[in-house]
Amino acid sequence: MTTPVMWKVHPARQRPADAALAAAIISFAAWAVLVSLQSLLLTGLAIIILLLATAAFWLPTTYILDADAVIEQRLGRQRRRAWSELRRYTVGSRGALLSPFARSHWLDRYRGVVLLFGDQAPAPIKALLAEKIGEAQRG
Repeated sequence: MTTPVMWKVHPARQRPADAALAAAIISFAAWAVLVSLQSLLLTGLAIIILLLATAAFWLPTTYILDADAVIEQRLGRQRRRAWSELRRYTVGSRGALLSPFARSHWLDRYRGVVLLFGDQAPAPIKALLAEKIGEAQRG
């Protein structure tokens, strides 16, 4: 039986300079919509769309790697992928990409699971990925 590994990542809190830049870009986009279209409704809609599109950055995410699956929890929503669905993983300096494709594919980022390491030590995560999926690709 594999011991579950669980950790929480909050990128906006861990990278305040990036959060300030993202907030400035969203503010500029909202200003551009307001000036060009002169509509408070569309400006509000633009802000909501941009915040939803970047929710993984702004909101904390909890990752759980257990014996059966990879679980990603954010804002009360849970995304679960069974180990049997995952065929390959690539480890980078800040995280790992778990893919359902055996070879590199342009849909990896959309169909796979991105695990951000945050403050979590990557060694136990890498060990569990090697046990469940196999050899990693260099990333």
